[in-house]
Amino acid sequence: MANRKSGRPRKSIWSSTGPTPRLLFGAFAIAAIGLLGLTPKTLFGLSIAWPYAALWGAVGWGRVGMSLRPMVLLIAFGLIQDISFNAPLGCFVIVNLVVYGFSAWIAGMFDVMNEPLVAVIAPVLQFISGFLVLWLMASALEDHAVRATPLFAAFLTTGVIYAACHRLFDLGRAPGESVGQAT
Repeated sequence: MANRKSGRPRKSIWSSTGPTPRLLFGAFAIAAIGLLGLTPKTLFGLSIAWPYAALWGAVGWGRVGMSLRPMVLLIAFGLIQDISFNAPLGCFVIVNLVVYGFSAWIAGMFDVMNEPLVAVIAPVLQFISGFLVLWLMASALEDHAVRATPLFAAFLTTGVIYAACHRLFDLGRAPGESVGQAT
């Protein structure tokens, strides 16, 4: 789409938005999905696998590297998840931060924005690592291997929805970083 007068492509509102509003919008989306997750999740008697929305932020926000504000939000979301899932305090905080760190590490190792194969495989590996950590922690706390089927269903739901809306969690650059500064 080009601007009629100048012939230049128009910038979308999202592309001209800085990292802080993007971070806040992503946090709002995670909170909204989290609040909806507190309602009954059955449809015609079938249980619906609900996504772990905080992992969307962990994967997407980590693509620009380590930053304090996303980590604070992920800790807050993790504590809320711990309380709402009756998990020991800190379990989901650990999962969120492990995935965030893994995402930041992959972003530092590869150019995830310009490599199509890495841009697809990296989030899949990050979600797998998050759900693996979650399953290992749940199994350790229960003293036996917990059923992986519900986690696998949530993993698929989380991944499919992230694939559809991953741009909502793209900060463009680290919060507080000036335009043109290397990430």
